[in-house]
Amino acid sequence: MLARQAHTDPLTGVGNRRHFFEEAARELSRSRRNDKPLAMLMLDIDRFKGINDAYGHDAGDAVLRALCATSLATVRTIDVFARIGGEEFAVLLPETAVKEAEPVAERLRARLAVTPVDLPGGKSVSFTVSVGVSAMRPGEDSCEEILKRADKALYEAKAAGRNRVHISNE
Repeated sequence: MLARQAHTDPLTGVGNRRHFFEEAARELSRSRRNDKPLAMLMLDIDRFKGINDAYGHDAGDAVLRALCATSLATVRTIDVFARIGGEEFAVLLPETAVKEAEPVAERLRARLAVTPVDLPGGKSVSFTVSVGVSAMRPGEDSCEEILKRADKALYEAKAAGRNRVHISNE
């Protein structure tokens, strides 16, 4: 029970940052050993502060939970989906190259854009995400570096107008 709590985000029920990095280290090692690709996605809710400001923190929490439910229904069971902080989420895609990860990222982005979240009083709120994509490089031994590139690509997606997918070119 305590081990599960240490690896689970209490609000959303998905894996947390610790869980993600433990799984990522395992998958990185396995990918290198078996000479298989490994990709990562970073997702961030666009203008999340505006949702909290306009509708309240309970609405923001509902958006986070809806993002998790839709994402879990979209990714494969072997993929690792986790909340790594605030409104930032990461997806680890074992045995997936960048060219295969891009359609996954685009499918997630598109599905989340049409996922309205029902609020009390008959209101609903829609949201979008920006997504950064990166992949393991030959000989790479750091999950943090892969995620750092995905995070940089995420912010390039935001700078390009939000609600889009950007592939790391590093």
